[in-house]
Parts: sequence; C-alpha cells; structure tokens
Amino acid sequence: MAAPEVERAKRDETPQPALDPWVLEAERTAGVPGFRRPDLGPVPRARLVALGVLAALRALGLVLIADAIARGIAALATGGLDTAAARALLIAGVAGALLRAGAEWATAVTARRVASEVKRDLRSRLWRRIAGGDAAGGGTAVLAADGLDDLDDYYVQSLPALIAAAVVPLVVGLRILGADWISAGVVVLTVPLVPLFMILIGKHTQQRTDAALSALTRLADHLAELARGLPVLVGLGRVAEQTDALDGIQRAYRERTQETLRWAFLSALALELIATISVALVAVLLGIRLLNGTVELAPAILALVLAPECYAALREVGTAFHASQDGLAALDRAKALLSRPVARDVRDGGALATVRVESLAVRYAGREHVAFTPVTAELSGIVSVAGPSGAGKSTLLAALTGTLPADATATGRVDGVGADGVGWAPQAPRGFAGTPIEELALYGAADPLGALAELGLAHVAEASIAELSPGELRRLAVARALARVDAGARLLVLDEPTAHLDRASADRVRAAIRRRAERATVVLASHEPETLALATSTVALAPAAPLTPGTVSHAARPSAASPVSQPARASEPRTRSDRDTADQAKGLSLLSLLRPELPAWAGAVALGVVATGLGLALTAVSGWLIVRASVEEYIMYLLVAIVGVRAFGIGRSVGRYAERLVTHRAAFRTVDALRLRLWRAIAARGAGSRRLLEGGAPLDYLVTLADDLRDQLPRVVAPLAIGVLAALGAVVTTWFVVPHLTLLVLVVLAGALALAAWLSSLAERGAGRARVAARSEIVRGTAALAAASADLRGNGMAPAALTALDAAAARLADAERRASWAAGLGTAVVTAATAILAVVVAPLSPGIPAESVSVIALLALALLDPLAGFVAAAHRVPALREVIGRLAPVLRPAPTAAWGEQQPDGVTQAVDLDDVAVQYPGADHPAVSGVSGTATAGRWLVVAGPSGSGKSTLLSAIMGALPVAHGEIRADGTALTSLDEHAWRGRVAWCPQDAYVFDSTLRGNLLLARGRDESPDDAALQDALIRVGLGPLLAALSDGLSTRVGAAGSALSGGERQRLAVARALLARADVILLDEPTAHLDAPTAAAMMADVRAATEDRVVVLVSHRDEDRRPDDALVHL
Repeated sequence: MAAPEVERAKRDETPQPALDPWVLEAERTAGVPGFRRPDLGPVPRARLVALGVLAALRALGLVLIADAIARGIAALATGGLDTAAARALLIAGVAGALLRAGAEWATAVTARRVASEVKRDLRSRLWRRIAGGDAAGGGTAVLAADGLDDLDDYYVQSLPALIAAAVVPLVVGLRILGADWISAGVVVLTVPLVPLFMILIGKHTQQRTDAALSALTRLADHLAELARGLPVLVGLGRVAEQTDALDGIQRAYRERTQETLRWAFLSALALELIATISVALVAVLLGIRLLNGTVELAPAILALVLAPECYAALREVGTAFHASQDGLAALDRAKALLSRPVARDVRDGGALATVRVESLAVRYAGREHVAFTPVTAELSGIVSVAGPSGAGKSTLLAALTGTLPADATATGRVDGVGADGVGWAPQAPRGFAGTPIEELALYGAADPLGALAELGLAHVAEASIAELSPGELRRLAVARALARVDAGARLLVLDEPTAHLDRASADRVRAAIRRRAERATVVLASHEPETLALATSTVALAPAAPLTPGTVSHAARPSAASPVSQPARASEPRTRSDRDTADQAKGLSLLSLLRPELPAWAGAVALGVVATGLGLALTAVSGWLIVRASVEEYIMYLLVAIVGVRAFGIGRSVGRYAERLVTHRAAFRTVDALRLRLWRAIAARGAGSRRLLEGGAPLDYLVTLADDLRDQLPRVVAPLAIGVLAALGAVVTTWFVVPHLTLLVLVVLAGALALAAWLSSLAERGAGRARVAARSEIVRGTAALAAASADLRGNGMAPAALTALDAAAARLADAERRASWAAGLGTAVVTAATAILAVVVAPLSPGIPAESVSVIALLALALLDPLAGFVAAAHRVPALREVIGRLAPVLRPAPTAAWGEQQPDGVTQAVDLDDVAVQYPGADHPAVSGVSGTATAGRWLVVAGPSGSGKSTLLSAIMGALPVAHGEIRADGTALTSLDEHAWRGRVAWCPQDAYVFDSTLRGNLLLARGRDESPDDAALQDALIRVGLGPLLAALSDGLSTRVGAAGSALSGGERQRLAVARALLARADVILLDEPTAHLDAPTAAAMMADVRAATEDRVVVLVSHRDEDRRPDDALVHL
C-alpha cells in the first residue's frame, strides 16, 4: 500500500470524539411534532436531575417552615403553646430551615458548576476553531474570551428557575390542597395566568429584543475591533476623533441595552403585578372566609405563606429568561460558529521522500481570478518561490503550511507533508507566549536559549515579545521554525526570512538555513538576492492576472495637517511591566468611580429601599390582616389593611422596576465614562508602553475588565445599602410591634450578616480575585491565539497553545467553583437564620397578640431576599476591588514629552536632530543616543542601523510620542518642546512597518488617513492605491474599494498590506512623513517603482526614512547610522 493510502487508513482508524451533547439532544427530540424546548446547551442530564431534586427539597423545606409558623401563630390565637407542641414545631421548623438553606446552597453550587462546565467546553471548542483558522475573526475571539461569561446568568438563574417552575408549584400546591382545597383551587385557576401573560408579553417583545441583541452583538464586535486597532489609531493621530466614535458606540450600545432592559424589566413588572393580584385574591378570600368562620386560622396562614411561592417559581422563569438574553445570544453564536464547515487542507500528510505539489491553485473570496496559475512541482533541497510582489508567493507557502484563510478555496493537493512535519516562519509573525524563551519552549526547542543565541537573540530571551523590534520578531519566527526542524520536521517554509534585518543578522539567518538544509526540504520566498542565492531550484509563479506596478504622476500636494501614525512594534528597552507598578497606582477607588453619577446611584439606592420596604410591609400587613380577620366580626375594620396590601403590592412592583432601570443606567454611564478615561490613558502612553498597546491588553482593559465592572456595580452598590437598611428597618419595626423580641431580631440579623460575610470570605480564599486574574489571562491568551493562529497552525503547535489555554480555563473553573461554594455558604446562613427566626417568634411570645407575632414572623421570612442580596454583594466586593486594582495602573499619569503652546509657522520645511537621546519611561538606559541629522523638503533623512538599534524609537521621538532624554529635535528651528502638541502631531504622518489593518474595506482603511470633515473621495483613494502599485489589484477586485480585507488584512499579501499603509500615509495631509521599512516585503522592481512614486508625491515634504535596503537611498539623501 502506498504511503498516502497508509496514512488515510490510519486516520480512518483514529477513535472518534465523544458525541456532541447538542447532537444527542437533536436526536432525542427529532421526529416529535411541534416539540420545542429551551436550548439547554451541552448540559449533562445528571446535573438537570440533581437540580430537580434540589428544587423539590427546597420546596419541602419551605412547606415545613410554613407549617411550623402557621401552627405557632394559630396556637397563640387560641390560647398558647404547650411545651410539647412548641418542641415539635421548633424541630419541624428548624429542620425545614436547614433543608431549605442546604438546598439553596447546593442549587447555587450545582448551577454555577453547570455554567462553568458548559463555558469550559464551549470555550475549548471555540479555541480549537480559532486555532484551526476557521473562526479567527475578532467577534469569535471576544465570544470565546468574554462573551461566554454571559452564560453565567443563563445557567445560574434561568436553568434553576425553569426546573423549579416544574417542581415547586407541584409540591407546594399539593400541601395547600391538603390544608385548604378552596385556596388550592384559586391557585390552580390563577397560576396559569403567569405563563399565559409571559408568552403574550414575550411574543410582543421578542422582535424588539432580538433586534436589540443583534445590534448589541455588532456593537460589541466593533468595540473589540477598535480596541485591537488602538495602536494604529494612536499612530495615525485619530485618537481624538475615534474617542468621539467610541463615545458614539458606547451611547448606541447603552441605548440599545437600555431598550432591551426596559422591555425585560417591564415584563418582570407585569408578571409581578399578576402574581401580586393573584396572591391578593387568595388573601382576600381567606380573610372573608375567616370572618365567616368557614376556614381555620392555621390552614389559612399556611396557604398565605405558600401561595406566593407557586407564582414566584413561574415568575422567576420569565424574569431570569429576560435577564439572561445575552447568555442565550452567546449560546446561539457559539452553536453557529461551531457548526461552520471546516476549511479543507490540501496536504495529504504522507511520508514521501520529497514534497510533491499537484495542480495546486487558490482562489480568495471576492476575487475573480486564482492567486496564481496552477502549480505542479516536486520540492527538494532549497527551493525558492519566485514572482513579483502580489504574484501569490505567500499564498503558495500558506497552502504548504495549512494556513490559508478560511474563506480561501484551494484545489489540487500537496503530498509528503503533514501538520506536524513543518517548520514555518511567516511574513508577519505573531507570538503566543510572553517571552522569546517561553515561545521557543512552546515550539519544542531542546535548548531554547541556544536556539535564540544561534540567531543573535540571547539578549532578549526574557523580554516581552511585545517589546521586540520587527527584526527581532522575524528572527524569533525563524528560530521557532528551525526548532521545529531540529525536533524532526521535514519541511522548512520561510516567507521573507531576512526582511527587516541588517546584514549581520541576515547572514546569521542564512547560515542557519544552510545548516538545516541537510535535514529538511527548505522552501523560501524572498526579495533579497543574497537569500535567493541559497536556492538549489526555483518555482516561478505566474499570476492569473497581469501585475504591472506602473508609475503615475502624483497629485497636487495637500495643504492642511494630518494624523500621525506609529509602528505597531517599536524597538524598546526591556522595562518593568505595567503590573509591576500596580501598587503605585493612585486615584481610582469605588467612591471616585461612582462620584460622577453619585446622584443616580443615590436615587437607585433610595428606590431600592422604598421597593424593599413596601415588599416587607406587604408581607407583614398581609399576615396581620389574616390573623385579625379570624377574630374580627366586621370587614369594615379591615378595609384600611386591605387597601394597604394592594397599594404595597403595586408600589413594590413599580419601585423595583424603577430601581432596576436607574441602577443599570447609572452603571452604564459610570463604566462608559471610565472606558473613555482608559482609552485616553492608553493612547497617551503612545509608544511608551508596548505591552499596554500590544496583544490583548487593550481588549482586556477596554472590554473585559470594563464589562466586568459594569456587571459588578449593580450587584454590589445598591444591594449592600438595601440589605443593611432592610435589616435596620426590621429591628425598628420589631421594637414598635413586639418590643421584647427586638434584641433577638437584632442579634440574629446582625449575626447572620456577619457570619455569612465571614464564611464567604473564609471559603473564598481569594477565589474572586483569582477569577478576575484567570479571566484576564484567558482574554489575553485568546487574543494571542487569534493573532498567532496561523503561526501555531503552520508549525503544528496549536495543540501546545491550546493546552496552555485549557490550563488557564481549568484555573478559571476552579476559581469559579470556589467562589460558588463561598457565595452559597453565605446565602445558606441568611436563609437558615431568617427561617429559624420566623419559626421561633411564636414560641418565644406567649401572651402577645397573635396578629403582632404574625407581623414579625412573616417579616423575618420576607427579609431573605434583601439579606441574600447583601451577602451576594459582599461576596463580590473582593472581585470588584481586584478589577478596580487592575484598571488603576492604566490611569496613572504617563511620562510624556514636554510641550509648549507655540503654533508652527507655515508649512514645515526642515526637521533637525541635535545630539538626540531617547529613553523609554522606566528604562535604565537610552534606547538610542547621540543622533544628529537634518531632513528638509526635497532632501530625505535616511536612518540605518542593525535590527534593534532604535530606528523606530527615533521616529517615535520625532513624532512626539516619546520624550527626548538629551539633545533637541527642532522643526524649522523651533524646539518641539516649545510647540503645541496637537499642532505638531497634526503635521506628521507615520507609515509603520507592521500596521494593523482593520477588518473593514479598502476604503474604510484608507479613510483613516484624514478626519471625517475632510474625507477624500473615491478618485483620491484610487489614485493613492495606484501610486503604490496596487492599481492592478484594485482593477482585479469586483467590489473595488468596497472589497473587505479580512481580519487583520488576512486577504492581502504582506506586500499589499505594506503598500496599503504607504497609501494611507500619502493620503494624509502632513508636512512630515515618517516611513519605516516601506519596501520590506516588496520585490526589487515593485519597490523601485513604488519608491519613485513616493518620492514624486513627497518632493515638497519633509521625509525621514528607515530602511535596510541600500536601493531605497539616493546619493543626495542625508544619512544617520545608529
């Protein structure tokens, strides 16, 4: 049997993965006409059964409590309790209290465990799709990192409520039926009103809710994309404009969310009013029958206590359902993403002596032609892939390494190579680990430090990858690929391995390639003759459509000012991390955070206190009314209480509705203001903290932590105040109604709150803080996975990265599990305390009027909700403090360049560097020093030097993003420190080496060059693209400027992305242009043509060029060598 057939047979024998729980669910419900049930996601059935049993136990505990209270109050009304009866009801009541508390705690723990398991499962599967390149867009990364946390509300609230709705009314209803069949009949007749109105309201609001949720998803993705592109916006000088855009996005997000919440809270209000009216009907009928003597007091009190639970169980389904809409949306999005077809890998995976390519062709989505004419070749030795820029070289290499975009269609086949047999260094490498030595270890290097030393990277072994210069990052990518060959890979694929490198570094890379050529087939693409000279054979690519760079006359020079641009990676000395200085952070506390919206928060607390007070009054007066009706002869004496019950019920519902709206509005406004502060603070650091700008840090700060804070604030601020004030109100009420119980009530409530808080803190043991830390780790890891998915996949190292992420997910699951135990313990304490207090009131009050005792007993039961809210809020305080603590360092004042107020005169004609030294904040030594030179209009200043010597850092200083430690930078003889910051930055445009390309269209990316009020028309955009040699590409695109470029520009080649960045810089209305390696990914003819066009377009502008290519310089250029 041939080798490929053997490999296929092996794959056929590979054990299949466990069946997807969603598949099982679909099979179970298939063929059932009209079957429709809530989507529970991949939840094990054992968990559902456990939740059902716990709901039954909780209902049984409530029945025992209600029975004990009813018997105690009834005994007081008829003459008192004897010792045996008191002992019996105390045993039953305490047992019920403990049973209910234990069931509540176990339900919370089980539900949170379900949520944690489902999130971990979905997150793991989404990570694998991201790593596989099938779902690497920004929205998928946000969903996997942050969006799945919305499932907490769904599984912690909706799922238990749904199960309880099927169990609790049945258990409680049977007990009411056993006590009073008429009350049971009223409950049976009125309970269906709750689901009926729930369905009617749901149908009425579904379309609005779906539209709002769709908008929320789009807005969240937009916000995440904005966060990822923040470094580019900083460089383009579009921060101020994009701050307004961010504020607009937030405003739209807030309005959409408020609309969704308004309908959700309105639905809750309607359901609560229905339940209140139904319970009032039961109470009125009981009162009338007590007046007529047709029902005993004990069964009447029992029915009064239990009836609300029948309605509450159903009402909570609707309330929880609306509260968990984001979770449902996340679940649906996860299902949709996971159901997408997997991209085809053209590699066969066989073990042939050589790599054979047969009729290979690739077509990108939206392109009329294939990337290159079909290729058939046998690859051995060192093979160079030749062709002009844009001919498809990177596409061919991506097909060999299995890293084609998901929307690319490949035909043909590649034999003799599999996923684990490749070493791959892409044109635009991305790192996954934190440091180079960790990256080499991840990629399987036996001696990571030695592998780095081979390419001259030993000095950056422990540095953050975000701090590496583009040249250092490229050498790291080559070192990774070489490590894969040393570990047994038989194919080494290198895309521009010596781009961005000085001669000495490039020679090191070429020597390392030659050493590996004895053990592996090498396929490389390069525009550098020295690197191409390594090849023993060549595969020439013929583009499917003709590519002619061409040269066109430049347009008239724009006259006004323009944005600034900054390289995605600056050569930066190794500084302390932002986390290292977290303890120095000042200025952000809970009070300072709430202060701008303090009136709104105070109003929310006031509304919450009023609503809670009305609810407590409703329960207490209802108890008084029932007991009083058993001894009163005339109903007229009870009319005030009857009207009061109705008013309290309506007032509680309306107050709760208003409090929810005000609280969430205040939370959104508070966090939106904070997010703008974070945005400005990150942007203000500019190039001063690459760690802050790179990777997942902006996403973590602006999306994950900010959203976490927004979710925590409504659950902490108001519940803490409401819980304390409700307990104080109960103590005061007891002092007025049954004074001798005041001390008992005070001790029990205060002791319960203190013990619950202590147990939560003791059991948590940092679980809340660990959860915040683990979430941030996952967010940043997911962002790194999305950015580096092609690197990992091409090198067969995706499983190693996924293992690291799975470990982080396990830590998060452990933290959530410990947090659920802690929260459940606290809630169990207050549940038991309030129930036991309600039970013991009657035995401890001989001789006291039964109606007074009933007030305190039922008031104690009603205190459970506000006190449980207090405990849950207290449990969240450490996590809230951790979030604030993580955000605080970002808001510290950042060291920036000194600026004055002088406005530049006229058009800038010269930039002078006088003995300039630049030092990063927190660094011990300057990154670059002793630099002198002059750039004038028409005479470029060229900055040269080895990789990592500080060339990009110098450009940052010219732009004003970094302070000058020594010397002076002058514009037309005026020191930059005397100029107005915005006026100077508006005159500079920077074309970075590795600019972020937004997941938008060609037009959208180009329009970033100018403000909205001076946007260029399509003709100007097309002219800019033609000027940089992208005219043939534009002509080949059916959608023209409206063509989408994919996530991070994945639909473009490296050279095309670079030229797009140059076109963007040329569109800017700037006096000073900073070009950083503009020809790094271009072939010689294309580079020469483009540079000729750029020189023609900038003949009356000041240009500073960083380049390793001697061909980019002209004899009359000024030269600075670092």
